[in-house]
Amino acid sequence: MQSLGTVVGLARFPVKSMLGEACERLDFDARGAVGDRLWALRHEDGKLGSGKSSRRFRKEPWLIDCTARYDDTADTVSVRLPDGAEVAPGDPRLAELCGAGAELAREDTGEGAGQGVGSHQDQAPVSLVGTASLRALGQLLGDGDDAPVDVRRFRKNLVLDTDEPWVEESWTGREVTIGGLRLRITERVPRCVMTTLPQPGLPADRRILKTLTATRSMCFGVYAEVVAPGPVTLGDTVTHVG
Repeated sequence: MQSLGTVVGLARFPVKSMLGEACERLDFDARGAVGDRLWALRHEDGKLGSGKSSRRFRKEPWLIDCTARYDDTADTVSVRLPDGAEVAPGDPRLAELCGAGAELAREDTGEGAGQGVGSHQDQAPVSLVGTASLRALGQLLGDGDDAPVDVRRFRKNLVLDTDEPWVEESWTGREVTIGGLRLRITERVPRCVMTTLPQPGLPADRRILKTLTATRSMCFGVYAEVVAPGPVTLGDTVTHVG
């Protein structure tokens, strides 16, 4: 089978729209990276904190200034707020900051879930991008010196070392294996204003969405669904299945 590159980045985001954690190894199940976007900030009216507003979501750009992480067992989530305070689910400081009734709520979509918050995932369980695409976008932005765009702007689960820009888009409809995981690439990822917002270590950059709109139909990276669950470790090889 043809080798398509190696895994150079792994990340999960325990709380929707917050910064997450880089990992050396991640397990994937049918839902995606285990623990990814499993939690969200839920308001008293049921809306979830997000980078955009809709029927389900309430736009709260400050969420990207928060960092969420799990303990060593991935059983307990904690959030570092913009002022540096660490909070966990049930902490009253969240209501003080976000309004009465605001809480960290775990995804619950099972039968009998009652007031469960529903799925926090976007349009697919897994997202990925190639390093060549990051470099190509940097060139389109005119940053010089072949500087790639910082992948943190795109909140991808998997970053693959690739030689050809946009090559991951050509895998749509095909399956790839990555370590012990098998994925089916489903579609390109439409981008939103979250890519342009400032976050710790990165300034605001409105050029990103404008450039993607003008040159890439506002898309960057690809979504995938899990065909066969399994673990992925940094350095794992990526190969086509068919």
